[in-house]
Amino acid sequence: MSGGEWAILATLMALCLGLSFFLSGMETGLVELSRLRLRRMAREGNERARRLQGYIDQPEDTLWTILVGNTVANLFAVLIWLYSLQNLLSINAAEPSALFKSNSTTVLYWTLFIIGTFFFYTLCELLPKMLFRTYATRLTIFLVGLFGVVDLLFNPLVKIMRALSQMLLFTTGAGGLAGHLFGSREELRQMMAESGQVLTRDERVMIDRVLDLQKIPVRDLAVPFENLPHIDEETPVIDLIRNHAVKAYTRIPVWQDGESSRRVVGVINLRQLVFMPENEWHRPAKHFVESALYQDEDIRLQKLLSLMQRSGQRVVIILDKRKRELGIVSLPDILKSVFGEVKV
Repeated sequence: MSGGEWAILATLMALCLGLSFFLSGMETGLVELSRLRLRRMAREGNERARRLQGYIDQPEDTLWTILVGNTVANLFAVLIWLYSLQNLLSINAAEPSALFKSNSTTVLYWTLFIIGTFFFYTLCELLPKMLFRTYATRLTIFLVGLFGVVDLLFNPLVKIMRALSQMLLFTTGAGGLAGHLFGSREELRQMMAESGQVLTRDERVMIDRVLDLQKIPVRDLAVPFENLPHIDEETPVIDLIRNHAVKAYTRIPVWQDGESSRRVVGVINLRQLVFMPENEWHRPAKHFVESALYQDEDIRLQKLLSLMQRSGQRVVIILDKRKRELGIVSLPDILKSVFGEVKV
């Protein structure tokens, strides 16, 4: 080949490598950037941040642009590299068997191809991902204009691929991607750290407690039955009103004595008993027992709260590993774990 042809190949190779480097970095940067910081910059009038926010709000189209662009760049880079090696080593490309002959030329050909592949992976995959992971927000905002050009160039091909993917999703019943303000709980914690002057200490503590609900087992909040008044199912209502109507708990477990063991049959609402007609006070507690929710001690508070919301129960009986009653957890207990002690 002439010098001009080599120059054209070198230029095309540089463009392909540069595009692959850029899109590989953007792929990592869009995941690692601080979305809170980006939204704040967009609200403050930063045009680049506003454009980047637009791409993040349309994650499916953005990822298709990166995928299509990176695939095209990598494919052409490999083809150019193979074509250059064949011309450099004077290998007849029209004869495929020439690439597999046992001679020094083919050995050199495949050696250079493997070395080139290694350098390509290092320079166009690992390096940009490391770089954009370290400076995610800064680099993605700075290069959003270049990404807009790439998005415009590959837009026709992206539309075709998106249409095909939508047809596939329609046939399988799956859904597309959706954008989210926070990618994880750690990102929300980072937001609080960056907004220290906006949130008060109590607000930060409260948000931390809400985020920790998924980690706290319910046994940590369970009130042992030893700390609660003992109510038998045969106890008259009038005794409950006289002795327990001013207790902190309005719903207290009711016990039933069996032949070999005792068990909780439900809970009784002390507040409801107070407003009953007096002619009902002589009846035993078992006639006013409400059903209760039973859960294992290992369930997390976040899941327990969801179960209580769906069932409408305000008190949960906690069972140990042997399925024996361990204690109770009420809705006020969970709220106390979030808001702390409220004194009036």
